[in-house]
Formats: sequence, C-alpha cells, structure tokens
Amino acid sequence: MNRRLRLRQIGLLSVTPLLLFRLAGEGRPADWIWEEIYKSAWTGIYTKDQAARGESAYRDRCASCHGASLQGSDDAPPLAGRDFADDWNCANMADLFEKIQFTMPANRPGRLSEQQIAELLSYILKANGFPAGNNALPADADGLRGVVFFARNPSQ
Repeated sequence: MNRRLRLRQIGLLSVTPLLLFRLAGEGRPADWIWEEIYKSAWTGIYTKDQAARGESAYRDRCASCHGASLQGSDDAPPLAGRDFADDWNCANMADLFEKIQFTMPANRPGRLSEQQIAELLSYILKANGFPAGNNALPADADGLRGVVFFARNPSQ
C-alpha cells in the first residue's frame, strides 16, 4: 500500500469519530447513530398473528424435543430464557433464521419452509419477551441481516 493512500485512510479514521460526535450534538437522541446502523429485535419486528401461527407450528413440530414451554431437554437446547438469550446475545437475526433453516427439525433438516421459519422465529421472540410490531418478520434470512438479537433491550 502506498504512503499517500495510508495517510488518507488514517485521516479518515481520525475524522470519523469527530464527525459522529458533532452530529450527535445536534439535538438528536443519544441512540440515533446506533439505530441508523442496526435494527434491534426489540423494535417490534414480528406481528402477533405471525407469533400465534408460530406457536401452533411449534407445538406440532418442535415441542417434542425443545419442550412445551421452550425450556429445552437433554437432546435439545432451550429456545427461551436466560441461557438462550445469552447464547444468541448480539447475534444477527439472519444467523438464527439460518440455524433453524438448515438444522431443524433435527430428524429432517431443511424441511421447514421459509414462511414456517419466520412464524416459528416470531413465536420464539414472543416467548423471550420481545414486543410485537406492525410489520411481519421477513420470511428470508436476507431480510433479517442487520437486525440484532440483544438479550436485554438496549434502549432501557
């Protein structure tokens, strides 16, 4: 890498924090920069109807391994509660979608449609205390890139 390009990169890196600091001081809420970069699962990324369909699908397809209340078993991890939240904390929601897509159900991986996965994931979010919103959870992993699963609500 030539010296001029390296100096330009260093200059950009040193100016960026100052620019962000300046913009943050323009009367905007403290979290606006974060909200511009990432969307949190705490912002209501699924609907109540979607979670209700997911609950029904969960009982039919998942509860035999993961437990009636998503508590997990000897053969399957929990899908709700502190351990689940800690395991997925700060993960991209697309990763959780793809984990379900490519590994579930354990006895027949890849048999769930993307719509079924979105509904199941909506129910899992509901069971973990995430609020419902007005827009349905996207039925594909690409639609969830940039949406982050935080174990605790970052705005509180």
